[in-house]
Amino acid sequence: MPPKKRPAGEDVNGEEPKKRAATAASTTSATTKSVSINLPGTNTATNVSTSSTAAAKPAFRAAGAATPKPAPARGAPKPGIRKVSAAAVASRTKLPVAGAAVIKKEAPPPIITKNTLMWFRNDLRLQDNGALHAASERARMAGSGGDKRYLIGLFIISTQDWVDHNEASVKIDFWLRNLVALKRSLDKLHIPLIVERASSEADVARIVESIVKTKDVSHVFWNTEYLADETARDAAVKQALEKHPGVYVEALEDQSIVPPSEIKSKTGEAYTSFVGFNNTWRTLVETNRHFLDLLPVPKANPLEAKQIFSAHFNEALPTTYPHSLDRTEIDHLYPAGEEVAHQKLQTFVQGSLQNYHITRDCIHEEGTMALIPYLSNGILSARQCVAAARASNDNKILVGSEGVQAWIKEIIWREFYRHIAVFFPRICKNQPFNLITENIRWSSEERKFTMWCQGMTGYPLIDASMRQLNATGSMHNRLRTLAACFLVKDLLINWQKGEKYFMQHLIDGDLPSNNGSWQWCASTGVECQPYFRSLNPVQLSHKFDPNGEYIRRWVPELKGLSEKQIHDPYHALSAKEFARLSYPKPIVDHADAKKKFVDEYKRMLIQK
Repeated sequence: MPPKKRPAGEDVNGEEPKKRAATAASTTSATTKSVSINLPGTNTATNVSTSSTAAAKPAFRAAGAATPKPAPARGAPKPGIRKVSAAAVASRTKLPVAGAAVIKKEAPPPIITKNTLMWFRNDLRLQDNGALHAASERARMAGSGGDKRYLIGLFIISTQDWVDHNEASVKIDFWLRNLVALKRSLDKLHIPLIVERASSEADVARIVESIVKTKDVSHVFWNTEYLADETARDAAVKQALEKHPGVYVEALEDQSIVPPSEIKSKTGEAYTSFVGFNNTWRTLVETNRHFLDLLPVPKANPLEAKQIFSAHFNEALPTTYPHSLDRTEIDHLYPAGEEVAHQKLQTFVQGSLQNYHITRDCIHEEGTMALIPYLSNGILSARQCVAAARASNDNKILVGSEGVQAWIKEIIWREFYRHIAVFFPRICKNQPFNLITENIRWSSEERKFTMWCQGMTGYPLIDASMRQLNATGSMHNRLRTLAACFLVKDLLINWQKGEKYFMQHLIDGDLPSNNGSWQWCASTGVECQPYFRSLNPVQLSHKFDPNGEYIRRWVPELKGLSEKQIHDPYHALSAKEFARLSYPKPIVDHADAKKKFVDEYKRMLIQK
C-alpha cells in the first residue's frame, strides 16, 4: 500500500514545524553532543554520543556503513501554501496556546558506560570479531574522558549442554585448546577472560547476570548465533539483563558474511533455491564491499587492569577434554590458535586455491580440509577466507580464477544453510525440511547401522571413510557425501541417525552445514539430490582413489590387493581368496538397494 500523503507543513516524523520548535525549546538544556571518530578498518566517520540524553542504540557492523545525510531544513512556508494561525496549529497538534501551562517532557535517562563485557561463544578469535571490536570501541570511548573503563571477556563452559547437542568430544577438546590460546592473546592486551561453568543452558542467564553485577558492567556484547536453542538462550539472557537499569545488550551479526535477514527474493521471502541465493549473495558482496571489510584486534586495556582483575589473569583453564582418539595425532593435525589458522589459510591460498576446481575431489590432498575446523569453530571468520581469496584474484569475486570461484561457492553454500536454519528453524529440531518425507518407512536394522559406523560394510571406500572419521574426527567432503548417501539410499536407514553420528564424531561439526548435506543426500532437504539418483560406491572408488592408496591406509586388510581388486574384492577374488582377507562381504547389493529406496520414496509420494 503506498504511503499516505502528509498534511502540508508536517515533517517526516509526523510533527508540524511549530510543534517541533516548541518541543526543541523546552529541551534546550539537554542538548546532545557528539564526537566523530573513524573506526579502524573503515574511512567512515561514526558519531559517538557523549551526552546524558543519548539514546541506547545497538552497535551494528561499522565498517563501510554509510554516513547519514543531514535532514533538510523544514518549517518555512512553501509557495502556494497558506499560513495557518498559531491557534489553528495549537488545536491540530494539541499544543497549548499562549498563556497556557507548558508541560515539559522528561529527558531520557543518561547512558553511562561502565565496564563492557564480551561474551565469547563460537568465535574464539581477536581478529575480525564484530562484537569484540564494538565492545572494545565502547570501552575505549568511555575511557577517553579520563575515567577508567575496562573490556572484560567471558566464556561459559557447559559440557553437559554440549553433549546434549551431540558435540563431538574431540571438538570440545579443540574448543578448550583454542580457549587457552585466546586467553594468552587477551593477556597481552591486559584484557581479563572470565571462565565460568554452567550445569545446563538454563543456568547461563544467571551466570551472565551475576558477572554484570559484580564487575560493574553496563554493556554486554555478543555475536548472534542462528540455531533455535541458542536463539532462545540469548533471548533469556537479554531479558534478564535488561531488567537492570543502565544495562544494555548489543548483539551483532558476525557469523555470516551477509546476515541471513539481508538476503531475500524479489517477493521479500527467504530463498529456498541455492541458485537465487547464490546470485543475490554474489551481487551484494561485489557491489557492497563493506561486507568483506576486516576488523582489527581490540585495543588494550589500561595496564592497571592486570592488578584489578588479577584473579582472572592468574586463573588456570582446562587445557584438554577427554576423547578416545590419539591425542598426539589430533594435536598435530589441529593445533590451536589464530596464528595457526592464518598460516593454514595463507598456505591454501598461495598453494592449491587456484586449482581448487580441479583438485577439490582429490581425497589425498589436505587442501581446504585443513581449514574447516578453524572456520566452523570460529577461529577464522568466513570474511577472512573470502577476503583472502578475493585478494588472490585481483580483488574480484564474480569473475577471474576458476579455483577461487569454486571455493567461494563452497562458502556460499555454508551461508545458504545458515539462511535456511534462520527462516526454517524446524531443521534444528530433528525435522526434515520437506515434511512429507517424515512418512518414509526407514529400515530398523541396527546391525547394518553398526556396521556402517564401524567401517565394516564390505564396500572398501565407504569403510575407509568411516574409519578415518572414527580415528581423526574428519574426512574429505566428497567422502562424507558418499558415506551419507550409502547409509540412506543403500541401507535405507534414517538420515537423522547418520547426521547425529557425524556430529558426535566430527571436529568440525556444524549443524546447518551437516544437516543440509545429509538432507541433500536423503532427498528430504531444501536443495537435494533427486530421490531416483544415488551414488555408486564402487564406481566412485575408482574415481576418487584410482590406485587404492587411501583404501590401503585405512583398510589395511586389503593392502595386498591390486588396483583392480581393491575397489570390489568380493567380486574380484575367488571365494577362497576373499575368505583369507578377514574382510566382510558387501552387506547389500547396490542395484537392489537403490530400487528399494526409489520404490519406498514413490510410495511416500503417492500416500501424501
